[in-house]
Amino acid sequence: MGGPKRAYSRREVLRLGLAGTGLVAAGGWLAACQPAPGAPAPTTGGGPSFEGSVTVGISTTLSGSIASLGQSGLQGVQLAIADLNAKGGVLKKEVKLVYADDAAKPDQGATNVRNMILNDQVVALFGPVSSAVAAAETGIAAQYRKPIFFHTSNDLVLTTKQFHKYAFQVVPNTYMEPRAIAEYLSRQPFRKFYTISPDYNYGRDSVDVFLNAMKDFGANIEVLGQQWPKLGTTDFSTYISAALAAKPDFVVMFIYGGDLLTFTKQAKGYGFFEQVKSGGPWDLTLLPALKGEAPAGHVAWSRGPFFAIDTPEVKDFVSRYRAKYNEWPTEWSLLAYTAVQVWAWGVQKAGSFDGDPVADALAGATVPTIRGSITIRKCDHQAEIPEYIGTIAASPHPEYGFPILENVFVAHPERILLSCDEAQKLQPR
Repeated sequence: MGGPKRAYSRREVLRLGLAGTGLVAAGGWLAACQPAPGAPAPTTGGGPSFEGSVTVGISTTLSGSIASLGQSGLQGVQLAIADLNAKGGVLKKEVKLVYADDAAKPDQGATNVRNMILNDQVVALFGPVSSAVAAAETGIAAQYRKPIFFHTSNDLVLTTKQFHKYAFQVVPNTYMEPRAIAEYLSRQPFRKFYTISPDYNYGRDSVDVFLNAMKDFGANIEVLGQQWPKLGTTDFSTYISAALAAKPDFVVMFIYGGDLLTFTKQAKGYGFFEQVKSGGPWDLTLLPALKGEAPAGHVAWSRGPFFAIDTPEVKDFVSRYRAKYNEWPTEWSLLAYTAVQVWAWGVQKAGSFDGDPVADALAGATVPTIRGSITIRKCDHQAEIPEYIGTIAASPHPEYGFPILENVFVAHPERILLSCDEAQKLQPR
């Protein structure tokens, strides 16, 4: 039986073969580019010889306030696939990619991945930006037995309440990241806190875990207030005023992407960063955009900053990514590249593209990646990876042209992971 009609346009989804098409953000829209440097060689004229092809898919946010994360992650997936094809593909198959914009809407994400499975016959899926979208996609992946790899969305429910054997998470989840921040901040002198976090699962879960973890790490704190702006908020003035009026020692912000960019610019006008210390996910999409406006000395965290991961493979990745896209990679592109590596390793280990043997091969495996070998826990398919926390430099880095994190603290996975017993108690019976 045929699947439903395609619900996304050619502008939103392109099949990528050997051309290795890149993306350029232009005023929030995407424009197709000519083949970029580093694209895999053609199958003729001495290039790799393939025995057919397979298709993978990614539905992610490519428009709106958090589009920079989705665009960067997509580029990481594209580069990883180009590298696989340049080396002969996976199981001698050329890997092709379809992608679509979910606009940060769960129903659109679900429609996209269902169409990819039924119409494009994808053998694997790579995850979106929003955890709310991921929650909508993961059930469809389970229904059709397709491995899905989350490299940006990181809600704990994806590996607990909604866990299934085909779901894998290669990004610190919403238990790990807040605990990492708490481990860092518990060692600082701040005791009066205020929180600003988006009003959905990721935001609320992150705050709850953070506050509980501060107690676990021995910090006796007082919470003076909490704010829950909607995703895509454009006016943060009331939130900024309320936070300043509470006179906290420290404001923890889990808002991210374009929302945090908007907040930062508006907060500067209030003298916010001169009046209170704060911390937020000023990532490698935001620091280059802010440059001199980045709040120097304030705390920032990252799930995979290239400058803090000292492996030859990451250095090579950075060089080739910059050559291809004319920009520095973000944590989102690095994690997405890693996700493709994990999938490809699982396929090679299983000797099959089918979901069950691939999932079985990856559960409990230690997989070589550009950031080093990472273990995928058997109990919940969560990767054992660290979180990075530091303070924003006062001046742009002489090579990168934007401020990076200084005095980086590495929160190791064994101190921030939920135990397997705890995770399994939350999983479906």
